Amino acid sequence: MTSLLMDWPYLGLAGAAALLLWLFVEERPSRGTPRGRDPAFVLGLFGPMYLLHQFEEHGVDLLGRHYAFLGALCHTLGYPSAATCPADPGFIAAVNPGAVWIAAALVMVFRRRRPLIAACVWGIALVNAGTHIGAALVHRAYNPGLVTAVVLFVPLCVWMLRTTLAAGVITRRQVPRVIVSGALVHGVLLVSLLARVHGLPYAALLAINLANGLTPWAVAAL
Repeated sequence: MTSLLMDWPYLGLAGAAALLLWLFVEERPSRGTPRGRDPAFVLGLFGPMYLLHQFEEHGVDLLGRHYAFLGALCHTLGYPSAATCPADPGFIAAVNPGAVWIAAALVMVFRRRRPLIAACVWGIALVNAGTHIGAALVHRAYNPGLVTAVVLFVPLCVWMLRTTLAAGVITRRQVPRVIVSGALVHGVLLVSLLARVHGLPYAALLAINLANGLTPWAVAAL
């Protein structure tokens, strides 16, 4: 079980490769449209993009450290030791191969039929990029996940918004929902950790963060 909790990012790398292959070989209804302007293709890049980001966070970061994000998160929350931190490998698993992978599945299911749901999932990456970049500016130091946040999240989020708006599958009035969706996902994560400190049962912490993967669907459905 410990190995599964710590080594899932390597499975994520295989998943990223498989998803990219699928996106490039799948039969597209709009074959006359270049992939770079096909909203369904661009929206589908969320999964591979985020899986690569998760590997830098929880696999091996750019300083060669394994599973480094948990320590960085605990330090940010004010806990010098992971032993006293409300976040642990089980929580990380509920958030990442739990909620984020659920959200990525929403993208693949709805990117053609309900593209706003898929776009709201991208809000997770948009807000996450802000947290990584903000932390780097405040502490003037690298944090696990920073490079993929800058190199992947920022340009691909811009590409996604430009493509979906140009194709008319989402409107400018719906763009705030994308941002709100990402902010809510991160807000639930942080509030649940605070609640854990004040007595929230561990099982409830994991259940809340698993269900949090459906938040983009709820925001888009409102």
